[in-house]
Amino acid sequence: MGRAYAGFYWTLPVPRRGFRQLPADVEAAARRSRTIRYQLELIRRYVRDEKGHLIAERAFMEFASDRGTEAVREELDRIIPICIAKQATLLVVDFSQAHHWRPHEEIPSYVRARGVECEPLLPEREMIDGQFFDPIRHFRRWQKRHASEGPAMRERAKLELLAVMGRLPEARGRTQRAADDLNQRGITTGTGRRWTAEGVRKTYARLTATDADA
Repeated sequence: MGRAYAGFYWTLPVPRRGFRQLPADVEAAARRSRTIRYQLELIRRYVRDEKGHLIAERAFMEFASDRGTEAVREELDRIIPICIAKQATLLVVDFSQAHHWRPHEEIPSYVRARGVECEPLLPEREMIDGQFFDPIRHFRRWQKRHASEGPAMRERAKLELLAVMGRLPEARGRTQRAADDLNQRGITTGTGRRWTAEGVRKTYARLTATDADA
């Protein structure tokens, strides 16, 4: 039997699109996220080419929307014991090898510190559903889309918040009622998150202070 491997796939959340969590099942996560699907296909092909066997796979969504964080350690702790028991190498796609895109230094450093070999793979194009998928082009398209959507989303959040606060009378619980109203209608904050009473209070105070100074 060939060498043992484990695959670790990760991605960033996209709050503005409501993309904040992944299913626990790897196959389901790959259906939910194109980036996860890409890593899964690339790593599985690599294992086949090496005539090895894939003993475990995990998918993880980062907490921050713009960088890798130490939060990944909790998910790594689920797969590291398996790697140790089976003497398996952990495979990850190192996106930073192409234009320093999406670096995540925490993954290899944390894994290796626990005595597990971590092998980074180049983010090469991979055939998915009969078409080549280029992860770097994919990320660039997402970046441009987010840049264009951001101002419109912030403006809508501002107008909707001012409107709902204008309808509600001054009374205890006003900001909570405003948050509930916005959330029920699917109106997110300017960064794509659900409203909280505290978020309403702070944002409304900032907006009205700005208007008063204008």
